[in-house]
Amino acid sequence: MATITAGRPAVEAVHLRPPGELTAEREEWLVDGLVDALPGLRMRELFTLRRDMFRSADLITVAVERASGAAVGVLCSRTERLATGATLLNVTTQFVAEQMRHGFVFRAGWGAHFAALGHGGDPAGLPRLIALKTYNPVVLCGMRAFTRIPGTSLYPDCRGGPQDPERMQTAERIAAVMAPGYPFDPKSGVISGAGVPADLYPHRPLCRDAEINDHFARNTRPGDRVLCVFDVGTVEAAAALLSAFRAGPATPQEPR
Repeated sequence: MATITAGRPAVEAVHLRPPGELTAEREEWLVDGLVDALPGLRMRELFTLRRDMFRSADLITVAVERASGAAVGVLCSRTERLATGATLLNVTTQFVAEQMRHGFVFRAGWGAHFAALGHGGDPAGLPRLIALKTYNPVVLCGMRAFTRIPGTSLYPDCRGGPQDPERMQTAERIAAVMAPGYPFDPKSGVISGAGVPADLYPHRPLCRDAEINDHFARNTRPGDRVLCVFDVGTVEAAAALLSAFRAGPATPQEPR
């Protein structure tokens, strides 16, 4: 178990590897904690329909509040291989408690997740493509911050111009893996109807970037999701990304 906060209410990272470590009891503990941590979203309805986001993951990293023992955040991923041979880290879900959405738990949780995947000190092994689906502009805005690292890029580009053709082709391949059967528009990154329940977000959140907010407002409606693809690019960029997320060494611990 790795402590992922300092000078704040203590939160620790617990890793679960489905299927063996994701028992029915642990799954219910995870669901109950996230429902309580995110009262502004229809989380109970989500988990009634979508337990696969946990069960299909290679790794689940749970942020656990020490005082209560409750789950207050989760990050799940699995590794995929595209037809081109490129390796993709498919982020099947990520949530952070409403009162903890200020960056630290997010960054440290990713650091613990990468370390548990074996990438903490191995930038060469980090998948070059990291992708997720979202209706929340804040998520894309947060990903865009890491494009300050030289050699990285982010799809979709929300500045109003056309998308890069090569990135659109890559996005089409990823959408076919992450949301098979759903219509995908590579010009906007929108996967139509891929979000269930459609009213998970009573209102679309807003981020600090007007261009990203406008992109979501123009192109999405409830039930749609935007495919976001972060291209790590080079080994040097992977090392910088891991450094940005690093939360310190993790101490192996039995899951709950």
